[in-house]
Amino acid sequence: MDFNFKYVIIGGGSAGSVIANRLSENPNHSVCLIEAGPRDSLPQIKMPLAASSLFKNKKYGWCDESVPQSKLLNRTINSPRGKTLGGSSSINGMVYIRGQQKDYNAWLDGKFGWDYHSLLPYFISLENNQDLADQYHGNFGPLWVETFKGSLPASNLFMQACANYGLPHNQDFNGENQEGYGLYQTNIKNGQRFSAADAFLRPIHERPNLTILTNAHVNKLIIHKGTAVGVEITHKKTNQVITSNKDIILSAGAFNSPKILMLSGIGNYEELEKHSITGVRDLPGVGKNLKDHLTVNLSVLLKDHHQTFKEKMSFFSTLKELSMYLFSKKGLYTYPAADVGVFFKSSSDKERPDAQVHFAPGAGKYHKNGKMSPESGITASVTILRPKSSGSVAIASANPKDAPLIDPNYLNADEDLLDLRNAVKITREILSSSPIKEEMIREILPGEDIQTDSALDQFIQQTGLSVYHPVGTCKMGFDEMSVVDNYLKVWGINNLRVADLSIAPDIISGNTNALGNVIGAKCADAILKAN
Repeated sequence: MDFNFKYVIIGGGSAGSVIANRLSENPNHSVCLIEAGPRDSLPQIKMPLAASSLFKNKKYGWCDESVPQSKLLNRTINSPRGKTLGGSSSINGMVYIRGQQKDYNAWLDGKFGWDYHSLLPYFISLENNQDLADQYHGNFGPLWVETFKGSLPASNLFMQACANYGLPHNQDFNGENQEGYGLYQTNIKNGQRFSAADAFLRPIHERPNLTILTNAHVNKLIIHKGTAVGVEITHKKTNQVITSNKDIILSAGAFNSPKILMLSGIGNYEELEKHSITGVRDLPGVGKNLKDHLTVNLSVLLKDHHQTFKEKMSFFSTLKELSMYLFSKKGLYTYPAADVGVFFKSSSDKERPDAQVHFAPGAGKYHKNGKMSPESGITASVTILRPKSSGSVAIASANPKDAPLIDPNYLNADEDLLDLRNAVKITREILSSSPIKEEMIREILPGEDIQTDSALDQFIQQTGLSVYHPVGTCKMGFDEMSVVDNYLKVWGINNLRVADLSIAPDIISGNTNALGNVIGAKCADAILKAN
């Protein structure tokens, strides 16, 4: 293998896959894509309903936990990320959301090409939408997007309740406005997950100028006189150095990108000195500004004549559904993490929707061993979209194999708890609207005894979980806490860029994976125009 390339990309996920695709289009560009995990060959990756089973798979995921969260009763929170080609797009819930226009217009004061109207052409060009064709959607891009159509009857019951509550129906959360209820658009093609690897790597993996290294763990960047010149990796149990004569692009995600920078001497000097790491560039913002979405599950038990996951999970039904999936890629196993979505305002003083629901026609009781007993019920997972709380990612030691210290600092801002409590109240009202109220046996979560504000707050603190949308730890900008500029170049280091969700100045209003693809495309354009 040649160990010298024009471009080296670290991370084969939602952004890195796009960059590898775009840069290798020119046969004169030698490109190396380094991925810490294996190829995405695990059958469960392709099966949509199996997504949650991948969160604890250490071969295909990082399986990290947060540090104890003081505002969540000192609980540690599961923080999974994909460790395979496709990255987290190979283990996520497959929901395709872009966020709101005003999210992007607030970035960099709406300048420098990161406002909504500048980014929209990227979303359009990447998208192959099967259901929508208008000024907001593309129909010829590599990324398959379709509105989920296999909902169970219990999902329709929930949508009727949303309508009766007074919410507008919205057939396109990625269009003119986001408010309302409707079916999610998903990255599912012919009943199977369609990841970033499927869209951007699989069609081009045989290009002679593209080298894809899997099971290659990055230890650090090699910086020489202020220029990034190489990457030290552990591959096949030996340390190797991959060099670049042009750009090194760090696309390892919101947790690992700042970790790699810090291991390479780029970060807050005082923090690096604690681990005896020689500082190369003092950038105090590395690892700071971590934002994530916190969610709370609300569930109700329904009369058993309604079709939910439970009715599909009896012994014989499971065999039938599995057979249907294996032979025709239809049925229960094609289900995404959520089929119905709701976007609403948590209070009347909100200018735009600030809360989101991920709905699934299932409910259950979790046991200490992690297994779940399904019940005839439905679950609405509610989150606030633009939390004020921010946290950090730090390194635990100078050992690259040690997991980072992840501190989302959930609910540190009092406003976040208030907004989430209000969003929970509204979601409860939807779940008690007709026709659900006539078919409900009882509320499982929070439970009928949880009624006061203080009791709701305690419930949120006891049960809140991550939606797995971390961003911001290598933020783009021009202040002293910024890590990259608007071209995604690391401040003060030549030939080094960061391109993943870590560069987001703030979290967007919704699921984040689609944005990862766009960041990759923007970075590739910036590189090609510069070179």
